[in-house]
Amino acid sequence: MLTCRKAKPADARLYFDWANDPETRRQSFNTTPITLETHTTWFSRKLVSPDALLLVFENEKSQAVGQVRFERIPIADMPDEIIVGVSVDVRFRGQGFASQIISQGCQSCKKQWGAITIHAYIRPDNQGSIRSFTKAGFKFSHESGKFGVPSFVYSKTV
Repeated sequence: MLTCRKAKPADARLYFDWANDPETRRQSFNTTPITLETHTTWFSRKLVSPDALLLVFENEKSQAVGQVRFERIPIADMPDEIIVGVSVDVRFRGQGFASQIISQGCQSCKKQWGAITIHAYIRPDNQGSIRSFTKAGFKFSHESGKFGVPSFVYSKTV
């Protein structure tokens, strides 16, 4: 069983390493490696933003297994869009943790912002993410090019 906690400033390097993992970069909408300076600025902003929720998941040995990130995007005259992103440390991939991280993270998201619909934008060739989000209760909604790259949108209301 994994436990989760809100990310803290000391997690900046952990998030940086996860974000720059070669497989993570390959499946990202922007595949360019992230500089430490750019990441540090982004991470510091997200930690204090009321529109972001960053969670770290740890196993029973207090090892960081992965993270989930929710971002609330205000849209004029419509409900806010909540976008989720997840990554699992390379040492723990293929063990079924992603769907658990997503499910537990969605419950924390609901506690933070109330009953909402969460969207996952997934590259069509990222079958692992599609399986993980489906296992966590997300359903295919539609195709999108929102981030300049074709993606599938999976949604879940919590």
